[in-house]
Amino acid sequence: MKRTVAFIALLMLLLQFSLQQTEAAADSLRPSNPSDDLKYLKDIVYQQGTMLVELKTEMKYVEKENSVLKTKMAKQIKQGKQIQGNMEYMKKNVSAQEEEVSFMKSTLTSEVEKLKKQNEEIRTALAASQTEVKTLKKENTALKGRLSTAEGDVASLKREVIEHPKVAFSAALKSTMGSLSSNANIVYPDVITNIGGGYNPNTGIFTAPSRGVYYFRFTVMGLTNGYNTGVYMYKNQELLAFLFAYTYGYGKYISGGFTLQLEIGDTVRTQLPSGFMLYHQYANTNTFSGFMIFPI
Repeated sequence: MKRTVAFIALLMLLLQFSLQQTEAAADSLRPSNPSDDLKYLKDIVYQQGTMLVELKTEMKYVEKENSVLKTKMAKQIKQGKQIQGNMEYMKKNVSAQEEEVSFMKSTLTSEVEKLKKQNEEIRTALAASQTEVKTLKKENTALKGRLSTAEGDVASLKREVIEHPKVAFSAALKSTMGSLSSNANIVYPDVITNIGGGYNPNTGIFTAPSRGVYYFRFTVMGLTNGYNTGVYMYKNQELLAFLFAYTYGYGKYISGGFTLQLEIGDTVRTQLPSGFMLYHQYANTNTFSGFMIFPI
């Protein structure tokens, strides 16, 4: 628009200058003949009309260009407003993103602190675990040593068991015994087991063939009316037990046992007290048995 106004002003100045030049020329060249003057004036008017037409044409061109420039300017103003709106929208987005980034930074900082704390806790736990592993390794080494010792002890016990004779026996009465006028060894002639040969079925006495710990057990049955039933148990000459019961025609049962440490040659036996009776049935109701638990 500024360009158009300047152009119009320039045209006006040119027109004015042209008129001034024409008038000056007319004054200097004006003939003295009136007809010639009229013709001269007509020529001047014709020239002025021609220049006016040219000016009008130029004005239309300038107006057209001005219209085009106005349209372009309107588009540019519209684009400027759109750009300004976009800028405002972008500013809002940038502000929102900045807030979001600030929140994310705060959140990430908090998470990083938590992770650092967890990392320290894990390191502490790992250090404790490593210490515990070292302790367990020491204990494991000690246990291996103990296991090796135990294995050696077991091997030694196995050798002792293999080297020492295995001893076990069981025997039973075959008939009723008693009553007798004096105490008497109970002889169990029905030998069920006699590993190691420690029991003598002729005397009813067990003699230890090797040093060790033994377990002995006996059973007694009484049934005869008016007679007591019972038994003594001896280690060598030492009385270990005296168990008895009164019978009134009803079956009475007695059992007992001992764990004994015996040296080679020690004896174990049972005796029937005088005036007592042992009743025999078809089953083994009166028995004497024993075995070596382990050698020493």
